[in-house]
Amino acid sequence: MPSIDSFGIGIVGIGSYLPSRCVTNQEIETFVDTTADWIASRTGIQERRYASAGTCTSDLATKAAVSALGSANLSANDVGLTVLGTSTPDWTLPSTACHVQQKLGVPSGPAFDVSAVCSGFIYAMTVAHSLFNLCCSSSYALVIGAETFSKLLDFQDRTSSVFFGDGAGAVVLGSVPAGYGILASELTANGDLHDNIKVPAGGSHLPASEDTLRKRLHCFRMDGRAVWDYVTSIIPQIVPSVLQKAGLDLPDIDLFIFHQANYIMVNHCAKQLGIDAARVHYTVEKYGNTAAASIPITLHDALQQGKLHRGSVVMLVTVGGGMTAAASIMRWY
Repeated sequence: MPSIDSFGIGIVGIGSYLPSRCVTNQEIETFVDTTADWIASRTGIQERRYASAGTCTSDLATKAAVSALGSANLSANDVGLTVLGTSTPDWTLPSTACHVQQKLGVPSGPAFDVSAVCSGFIYAMTVAHSLFNLCCSSSYALVIGAETFSKLLDFQDRTSSVFFGDGAGAVVLGSVPAGYGILASELTANGDLHDNIKVPAGGSHLPASEDTLRKRLHCFRMDGRAVWDYVTSIIPQIVPSVLQKAGLDLPDIDLFIFHQANYIMVNHCAKQLGIDAARVHYTVEKYGNTAAASIPITLHDALQQGKLHRGSVVMLVTVGGGMTAAASIMRWY
């Protein structure tokens, strides 16, 4: 395979997987203190998918990976690097990427997780892009975003539990002709804001105990107002920055794939930037917020709906816990 110096590195295969169980707002209101109308009006979400009992993140990730490899006419033997963005791993250790590697039958090569919450996929893809020459000189990189947030939600907390769903998306990175593929990426974080999104207990900071279980501290927590403030301040910074790196201007972007946090937030960010709604693709209304899986799921959905063609310039933009943010621009091949 030619080196990254003479060829670009881009997406040569893409796939996604959504669990079969569809949870509507009408069902949510039967076990959360809220109403279907409140959820729809405040989030734009109509439904989301939940994984079944006994199904873990690696199961969803593996199915998305099989789909992505199939779309590239490749097999597990062609994978030289596996990077998984997730904040809902199968277990604390080892990495869920190693579990996916085993389930796929990938014979060797590095496999590891990247934890950046909703920014996880772009972080993972950027790391894989950077490692491509080292690990994939004669093979391909598999990058996955996968989550089972339904297993972490506190359904006594209507302010966060209504947003999230489960799912996985995956891409295969490989050599593409010069001028195509990933043109520029930008990653950032502000650790001062790490408390805004968290699962308080279960790590070394606050190990599991009867007290943490009784207080429901193993469930997801989010400060919605603080998250909104960070999103609406960092997006107008990171988008111009990645455009400058790529040598492009906002009108050069054909399609925007924002992290599908909720429709209101995505629409607000697009308006902040002066982006025509026709250039933004949404899946949040049918899948909710799937965290690290959101970007690849939505990118795949856009492709399936005929919005991506060879030469299309696409920007991926996300914000996640940490707080983290990331953006990437690519020319579709």
